[in-house]
Amino acid sequence: MESIRYLALGDSYTIGTGLEDEAQNFPSLLAGRLRQETGIDVAVTNLGVNGYTTTDLIREELPVARTARPELVSILIGANDVVQGSDDATYRARLTQIYEAVKELGLPPERVLAVSIPDFSPLPGAAPFGSPSHLRGRIDAFNDIAREEATFRGFQSADITAISRETNRGDDWLASDGLHPGPAQHSALADHLWETATGWRSVGFDRWSNPATLVLAGAQGEAEALHHSYIGAEHVLLGLLKDKEGVGGKLLSHWRVSYERVWNHIDRTIGKRKDVKVQSTVIPSTRVRNVIRIASQEASSAGADFVGTEHILLAILAEGESIAVHILSDLSITRAIVRTELDRRLRKG
Repeated sequence: MESIRYLALGDSYTIGTGLEDEAQNFPSLLAGRLRQETGIDVAVTNLGVNGYTTTDLIREELPVARTARPELVSILIGANDVVQGSDDATYRARLTQIYEAVKELGLPPERVLAVSIPDFSPLPGAAPFGSPSHLRGRIDAFNDIAREEATFRGFQSADITAISRETNRGDDWLASDGLHPGPAQHSALADHLWETATGWRSVGFDRWSNPATLVLAGAQGEAEALHHSYIGAEHVLLGLLKDKEGVGGKLLSHWRVSYERVWNHIDRTIGKRKDVKVQSTVIPSTRVRNVIRIASQEASSAGADFVGTEHILLAILAEGESIAVHILSDLSITRAIVRTELDRRLRKG
């Protein structure tokens, strides 16, 4: 399965100047979070260069961006524009050119993350660039511009400036140059960006087949019908049993696993449905998030282009001690049996 392509545009903050290992920078850490969440490999193209301004990014990074076919983009640029005395109008014009070029890449706008300029004004390494009050005012002005332009285009805007202003966070909060974030700060930035970049979490589903996607949608419907406030593996199993197109549903039908039998088992195990529908948001349980991740891994291991319903079935069985696993075990359906049947069907063509 093809990797998720993530393009990071920017300057020293993006590449991680001052870090001992580029794997400690926030784009690498973000990619790790996404990889863990989806079970799909993430290929990072980090174009950040120490000292780059918006002009440098336009000249050097945008031509690469146009050929990279990214599915996710982060943009953090402007600190060196502040240092070089760029005015508001010039910064806005150059940033607009960057944002428009990214928009033309054609990815959904919620998958573009516009990151604010960290506040380096009080740091020892910033002394040659001007007074702290002047630098802070310019940083705030540029961040206001970036937020306005990002919002106008539907990009997700992430404010990391407040984090950069925190102090007394330990020796590795700043790099040894006294100017750039250290590994602990990059980790804090990545955590905040991950929480902000909600539009990124759906990218893994671009590699899910239509039947597999419908199974997950059906699982939510089953949870709501049962008046449960969560989506569990048992609801995903019910979704599979309604699947008429994918391999997973056909396998369960082959083994005569009925929707009614599973539904009754779930009702007996969890309890009777409530008379009043639960109003709280129905959210996926940890087990279902694991099922989603494992299903992607199963598809990758099989060399499949997309996650199919058969991979969902394998993932339910691999995940562990869910109600769904116990139901399937009672019916003598194991992961090994599913793999054997899949191999047989593959050989048969």
